Amino acid sequence: MSSTDEILALAAAATEASGTGAAGTGAGVEVTDADLAAFREAAARGAGSNVVRALLAVRPLPPSGPSGDPAWTAWLTAAAATAAAGEAAVRPGQTNAEPVHPAWLAVFAAGAALSGRAESVSAGVTATAAIGAGMSAAALVETGLADWGGWSAGTVAAVIGTGVTAGRLLGLTEPRLRAALGICATQAAGLASAAGTDAFALQVGKAAFNGVEAALLAGAGFTGPAEPLDGRRGLFALFG
Repeated sequence: MSSTDEILALAAAATEASGTGAAGTGAGVEVTDADLAAFREAAARGAGSNVVRALLAVRPLPPSGPSGDPAWTAWLTAAAATAAAGEAAVRPGQTNAEPVHPAWLAVFAAGAALSGRAESVSAGVTATAAIGAGMSAAALVETGLADWGGWSAGTVAAVIGTGVTAGRLLGLTEPRLRAALGICATQAAGLASAAGTDAFALQVGKAAFNGVEAALLAGAGFTGPAEPLDGRRGLFALFG
């Protein structure tokens, strides 16, 4: 089984949460409604940050707001939450204050941007379940690389995880979700040297944007490599 197949299996395991709002995956990642609320609070705190102001200066919001463009919404909210969290960020819901790369917030941004939309409702998957699947997929990608070098581990892995989250909420079939993962891999990037600068929140937000956009493109029939992670020309070989 290839790494892409493993990720697709994780995505398939994301199911509608029962009354508690919690969703687990085969990799053991659990996300709750409280986690998602904590992400939204962080994004609200960072809404006035330098990076968000710069993004809005380059691309002002339309009068109707960003709701019509979930990829752009994910970019803004991921950048805002990362700016608010800073380098000491922990994953929402953690109680042991164990440091977690803020780029995981990209996965939450995708879930928040697509939750409540008609596509996600018809897909029958909650935002928390889809985020859990995305977090598990991103963790799998991270373990597949022997040496990250100067790359930002969380940012590169979060592009794949974000694509899984968005793909589940958009109700993509397995072939189209595979295509989305291929598109995500072609967009994966991020430098560790950006930490501590506005560029770090920017690249986290762009990871969220790329993952959501990849899922939207795949849903429209766009294709990508079927095995983007493994092999001598895959993401693991190139980044590791």
